[in-house]
Amino acid sequence: MTYVRYDIRKPAREGIMLTTWQQVYHIPAFVAPTYEILIISKAFPWSMVIRAPAGSVVTCGAIFEGLHEMLHKHIEDSEWAIVALDKTRREAIEKAAKARQEKDKDKRLKRIDWLGDTPMFKGLEKDEEFEKKRHLPGSDTVAETWVVRFGKP
Repeated sequence: MTYVRYDIRKPAREGIMLTTWQQVYHIPAFVAPTYEILIISKAFPWSMVIRAPAGSVVTCGAIFEGLHEMLHKHIEDSEWAIVALDKTRREAIEKAAKARQEKDKDKRLKRIDWLGDTPMFKGLEKDEEFEKKRHLPGSDTVAETWVVRFGKP
């Protein structure tokens, strides 16, 4: 089994060694054929559903690219309200944004900044207890729900 860890601030094609990327991009993300997964995290409030194209399964590349795309969206006002009164979290986000903005011309806060000093993708794990707590009452369930983990570089 190959474990891929990379800095999610970069697109996967840049953050993962080219030879590794070429090996894992097209392979199925799971042993059992999986057509749809829900990704949640203890590090941020968003969730993401990845659906495989017709006739295909969810691939490692789809997960890496989906996470990168989701985390590079701008933080919305309602999202910022979640941390508005949490000084420690707010300062960590602003510090991460300042560091990112030295290289990125986009000066608006992005979801990636929410990760603060833990932008390293460290994998997916099952956590049924967290999954139950995190599930929005009344919303559809997705059979394959995984928790994405992040850590320090």
